[in-house]
Amino acid sequence: MPASVQQLLEAAYSRSTANDPGKLATDGELMPVLNRIYQTLYALKAVSAPEQHTAAANIVLAAGIGTLPTDMIDIRRIEGLGGVVAAGLKINVIPVEEKDRGWHLAPRMYRQGNSIISPVGTGDPAVSDTVKLFHLDAPATLSALATTLDVRYPVRFEELLVVELAMYLSTKDATRDAAEFGKLSTYRNMQLEAFFRLCGLSMTALQSPHGGMIIQTLQAVLASMSKSG
Repeated sequence: MPASVQQLLEAAYSRSTANDPGKLATDGELMPVLNRIYQTLYALKAVSAPEQHTAAANIVLAAGIGTLPTDMIDIRRIEGLGGVVAAGLKINVIPVEEKDRGWHLAPRMYRQGNSIISPVGTGDPAVSDTVKLFHLDAPATLSALATTLDVRYPVRFEELLVVELAMYLSTKDATRDAAEFGKLSTYRNMQLEAFFRLCGLSMTALQSPHGGMIIQTLQAVLASMSKSG
């Protein structure tokens, strides 16, 4: 069962007898810190294995414009649900700079900020159609002690969240032995390295000509993270 926010905070506090819950840091302070770290790690995991983190949503268009889910990580596919665009038919997502170009075949949509928009040309979704969006969705915000991690965030990576919080607590205490932070940092780097290696896209059962591109994107992100870690 996924850990709750309270369980993660308590695990971080227990890393050192010098941690004084409620004085060194409050739960209200640590929850946003935990959430920010969690959202970043989850996004990396979702990009590395998109097939495990894909969600679907029906988007109703108003004047040809549909609102994307809040904090969505990426669009994977859009398809019709009937109306002008037949159910299951892929809708091409095109660059906004090319929405007036003739070489993009209908049906077409383009993204503008947190919206997807139909050019409403021949064969494109109509102004009041509904389309189906496949996307990498962000997990729910960790906003209460009872909130649990998304079931798609593996238990094996919970330790990384705990040690990140423990490092945060260590930096708040000016009297803390610097060696403690060094030990935590070494342990965190080991956990982070394991996270990077285990988050690689599995091609065991996945059949896709896009697998190579997904792996290249992930490797670029992880290389950047590793240099700064």
